[in-house]
Amino acid sequence: MKLQPDLKMTGLEDLEESRKNRPSLASVVIHLILIILASAVILPLILPFLFAFKTPLEFAYHPWNLPQQFRLENFQIAWEAVKLGQGMFNTFIVCLGAILTTVPPAAMAGYIFSRYRTKVTNVLFYVVMAGFFVPAQMVLIPLYKLDLKLQLINTLPGLFLAIATFGIPFWTMIYRSFFSTLPAELMEAAKIDGAGHWMIFFRIMLPLTKSASILAVLLTFMGAWSDFMLSLILLNSQNLFTLQLRVSQFMGQMGANYFPQYAAGVIISAAPTIILYIIFRKKIIEGTTLAGALKG
Repeated sequence: MKLQPDLKMTGLEDLEESRKNRPSLASVVIHLILIILASAVILPLILPFLFAFKTPLEFAYHPWNLPQQFRLENFQIAWEAVKLGQGMFNTFIVCLGAILTTVPPAAMAGYIFSRYRTKVTNVLFYVVMAGFFVPAQMVLIPLYKLDLKLQLINTLPGLFLAIATFGIPFWTMIYRSFFSTLPAELMEAAKIDGAGHWMIFFRIMLPLTKSASILAVLLTFMGAWSDFMLSLILLNSQNLFTLQLRVSQFMGQMGANYFPQYAAGVIISAAPTIILYIIFRKKIIEGTTLAGALKG
């Protein structure tokens, strides 16, 4: 006789528990929006792999099906048709130049703005930071005229110097934040031991910002590798075209019938940055998290 109330109570508890576990309408809508946003990011990365291994005929009839056979000749055609090798070589030069003209000046400026704070350096820091808030699209014409005046138009140095112009303000801010977290006693101890400014910077302070330097090198490389807009504006000669410009001219030269080969070219152009991200993903996530915390 005593079991009946217990059973009723258990049934009510189960009903209440299932009601709690039932997803609310707001939760369903939020998850649906997140799935759509994630698909918008992931699908463009997946589609080239779906197209690149098909023949033009197979792509025309079954564009969304999995390839019947994994053909690698599309990659060879793409490599030779628009000279992707030459574009890759030019892009490596641009990336190397962008790293050398962005990271060392930003590290030095960040160190000065962090450790030698005066009214003058504070004003200079905000002048440099003003460049961070100027979109590249707003200054394309002045930038083109400046390159033309300096006879850097249609040259690879003219391109990587322009990329560095937009990268230095951001990395100066990041380095300043990193250097500000280091104890000032390190500098004082080094000065007492007779170290000069250069030795303190290169031998003591800079090695302590290793995570920031790795992050700066990787993201500057990826940014320069993926650049399209500045390359399109500042380069005219096909011999100097970067990899992104080479891939973009594929459709113009070969036509829409060669879409699988175009997809193969896209995979080739994206491969170095994807490989770099896979290898250094932990460093990138750690550095980005730390930089975001310091910047905030």
